[in-house]
Amino acid sequence: MAGLIEFSRRVHIPFSILLLMALPPIATGRAGAADVDKQLVAHASSAPASSTAPAGHKIVPHGKQAAAPAGRDVVFTTDDNLVIAGTYWPPERKSEPAPIVILVHGYKGSRSDFAPLVPALLKAGFAVLAIDLRGHGGSVGAPAMKLADQVVQRDNKLFASMYRDVTAAYEWLRGQSEVDLARFALVGASVGCSVALDYAGRDRSVDAVVCLTPGTSYLGLDAMSFLRKYGDRLLLLVASHAERAAADQLQHEVPKAVVHVVPGPPAGEDEMALHGTRMLGKAPGIEEKTADFLKRAVGPFSRERVVASIKGKVYYEPGSSQARGLDADNLRWFSSPAEAESRGLRAPAGGGRSKSRRNEGRPPANGKADRFPDGK
Repeated sequence: MAGLIEFSRRVHIPFSILLLMALPPIATGRAGAADVDKQLVAHASSAPASSTAPAGHKIVPHGKQAAAPAGRDVVFTTDDNLVIAGTYWPPERKSEPAPIVILVHGYKGSRSDFAPLVPALLKAGFAVLAIDLRGHGGSVGAPAMKLADQVVQRDNKLFASMYRDVTAAYEWLRGQSEVDLARFALVGASVGCSVALDYAGRDRSVDAVVCLTPGTSYLGLDAMSFLRKYGDRLLLLVASHAERAAADQLQHEVPKAVVHVVPGPPAGEDEMALHGTRMLGKAPGIEEKTADFLKRAVGPFSRERVVASIKGKVYYEPGSSQARGLDADNLRWFSSPAEAESRGLRAPAGGGRSKSRRNEGRPPANGKADRFPDGK
């Protein structure tokens, strides 16, 4: 994945494919996201996966896979001063800002593991950023840090801090003019599922997560506790027949979680033959299913977007004095007031939305921006 290197630092150094395709198109902004959520969950629950693998099923590559186009290699720095490597694919269509998806690999993996998935995500209109988690690939740091050794030693503290790598990835994406931060999804594989869910539990602006072979407690990461902060956002849990137990267990924690079971592997074969990103290019249609699920989950571009602090409980009109007072590093976007409220945020007191719209782009009467500390 050779290409240009860009540096950016912080200021402070089976529901089946047919069923998915049959869903009606979305004609409105994310204000109508609740209707889409109901459709996805209804179709999923009406088509439960079989509990046994088809006899004689063999794991073979399905069809001819589209090659991932060359991405742009980038690096960025976490808030604990680790340099994270990633590869970025800008959206293929630039008529309007594109939704974003961050790809989080599994144990001893790398960002290149997602190559079979990238073409489907680009076709669905996403801007895609795949990252190497700390201690992996291009994110191993200086030799004295021994991050790669910590991975081999399965250092729980290292894995518990990996959500910071996703935070840094999001902040890098914030600097890309072609993206729509209000439409934000994650895809994780194996322990990357837990990292993605950890981040999503901290950031309510994440619209949906797809997990390829999730676990309940990979490397000390308690996915069950992360999901208790997830609310009723959409979640797709994908696993082979041999490894579906954790997905079934996690599904009970999220009202709109959907389990999709990939047939195989057959008896006598390696039970992890379809683990995490290994299912890509082998499980029929999984790339398209993932992309289609996420496209419907993030919805179309909306001009009713609002902002909030990642630490806060109130959303604001973009450009309002309240919004300008938020710390830029903590700023998160939502496609509509309805979406923000569905994630547990509330409107500012006194009908601030209409007032802030009138004042958008204008300085406050006193000539200064009123600052609202994060957390209010």
